[in-house]
Amino acid sequence: MEEGTVFERESIADKVGRYIFLLLIVLIVAGGFFTWARISTGSHNALQEARGVRAAMKLVSIEYYGGNGSIYDRNAYDGMAKGAADMIRAMSYSDGEIELKAWDEDNNVPIAFTYRKDSYVIEFRAVGDMADPDDVWDVYYAFHLMKYTTEHGPE
Repeated sequence: MEEGTVFERESIADKVGRYIFLLLIVLIVAGGFFTWARISTGSHNALQEARGVRAAMKLVSIEYYGGNGSIYDRNAYDGMAKGAADMIRAMSYSDGEIELKAWDEDNNVPIAFTYRKDSYVIEFRAVGDMADPDDVWDVYYAFHLMKYTTEHGPE
């Protein structure tokens, strides 16, 4: 027998396995990018709505101030006087949940509030001197992990 170069053929199963592995890697990377892009776009939209809510809060507070009242009601579940949240939603064209946490009575501006829309939570805080505060906006994305309910039968 002669010595020489020996060529080995790659089996079709090895080729198919390699292509399937490569396809899975591409799908995982593309899926991760798509998910990141969707969350990022949604967070920017929710932040814009929250900024609109803040501007509407200032305008609605002027209306309440003209009626010798305040938009802030610390005893209410959402921290606002009756009807204020509806006026703010209508004025800002937003449909999320608004919770006013702190209000500056002297300057008639919000110090802190939370805006929730879908899976996004935006928290606003004014820090520093209230005459010229620095605005801090925190945007969170939350997803539903579990729903626990207790069903009771007729007693």
